[in-house]
Amino acid sequence: MAVSMENAFDALEQDYEDSHAQNPGLHKIIQQILGKLAPGAKVLDAGCGTGKPVSHALANAGCDVYGIDISQTMVDIAKRQVTGSFEKVDMRAYRPEVQFDAIFAVFSLFALSRREISAMMLKFCEWLCPGGSLIIGTIPSTNISTDMSLYDKTGLCMVDIDFMGQKVKGTVYTTREWHNMLTKVDPFQPKNTLYAKEDHYYIIARRTAQHPLLGPYPLPTQYRGPHPLSEQAFGPFAARFSREDFDAVLEALKENQKVLDIELPVALAKRHGKVYSIEPNADRNTIISNKSQTNNVEVLPGTAENIPFPDNNFDAVVSMWILHYVHDLEKSLREMARVVDQHLPNAKIVIVQGAPDNEVINLVNYVCAPLSTENNRFDHQGFLLHKASEIFREEGFDDITLRRVDVHCKFPEKDLSKRCANAAEILATVWFETDPNLAEMKREMIPVLEAHFAHRPNTIGDEGVILIARPSKNESYH
Repeated sequence: MAVSMENAFDALEQDYEDSHAQNPGLHKIIQQILGKLAPGAKVLDAGCGTGKPVSHALANAGCDVYGIDISQTMVDIAKRQVTGSFEKVDMRAYRPEVQFDAIFAVFSLFALSRREISAMMLKFCEWLCPGGSLIIGTIPSTNISTDMSLYDKTGLCMVDIDFMGQKVKGTVYTTREWHNMLTKVDPFQPKNTLYAKEDHYYIIARRTAQHPLLGPYPLPTQYRGPHPLSEQAFGPFAARFSREDFDAVLEALKENQKVLDIELPVALAKRHGKVYSIEPNADRNTIISNKSQTNNVEVLPGTAENIPFPDNNFDAVVSMWILHYVHDLEKSLREMARVVDQHLPNAKIVIVQGAPDNEVINLVNYVCAPLSTENNRFDHQGFLLHKASEIFREEGFDDITLRRVDVHCKFPEKDLSKRCANAAEILATVWFETDPNLAEMKREMIPVLEAHFAHRPNTIGDEGVILIARPSKNESYH
């Protein structure tokens, strides 16, 4: 029976170091990276183990070393023998307060699912300074099993790995899929790969200047067009949300006095006094208007393409999860810029859209989009944010910041079949409500959801990005 990685590492203690500290191929990689790092460079050892050999060599070379590991036993050993900052934390939950010049993830990704590995590639890129290096140590799946029945079409293989005498459930990829995964994050450019031993595979990738939250890359050349939007489809989806994007938006608007909101006027009015809103859908307009009677909200019929207010009328505009519903993306973005008075001290535009690792969108793209008879193009949230950045800069809002916000959908049903059926119904309908192949989409989503819930039992991530554009002469992303 396979055991968890945390239990496996806790049980190994010093044996792990004795087995791995003298890996000549890994030492060669460490020295190669050290040749590019200045003294005092900040380096993260993600899955640091006992601190040897990676953290130890980096610290001895004068680097400022940060180490994280899921095993308290390993962290305790690392603290005793390596100069650096070490803490017990799951890399999936880690939120560093600094950016790194290099990140090592050496044999520490096996316990993650495909979704989690993909998300970690994105997070590693966010944590790195532009030009920083990511070093991955892994074992290609073809060196573990040649049984092709264990592989999916992406090259992923889930197997029990013999880890120092213990069986652990692990995720492994072909070398080609590792390359494909990194190039989708495009700010990572795989520079070279090296086999240190017959079964070990090392990848060195460099972050470019492109922002990882605008991916995945390459970007499409044009907007896919709008998804249908109705309260009947959106309501059940919204009811499942657990989210921090509301608080992030409210924090961004705390100094603003006159706000135009293109989606959530009542929530904003409770915190910000008078709020203005536009709503193109008659059924949603009625619902918002009824709620607004007890709040200081003025709702007008209108669309993002034709905002029914004069120029320079607000000190802020906020649009949450709306851009994939508009018909004319560029016009909508220019309209938002038009109605904000750039001369006001807190002038800003706030946009929330999906992150590249958004599980809901990735599930829908994987299952539903190819089956659609109305529009089979993938939904690409990064393109929407990229276009917003481009248009806002042209309109004078050239101080642009991007950061991720945590949003997820809860499916607490105890019965797996019911949980999958409800999730398929909600997700397929909210994105493809009017598509003739909706029923087939729901059916095809069931086995994909079963696989998803095996790793994340009651949650599907709807991860977001908050973009804040302010007028200034700052020409770089933050």
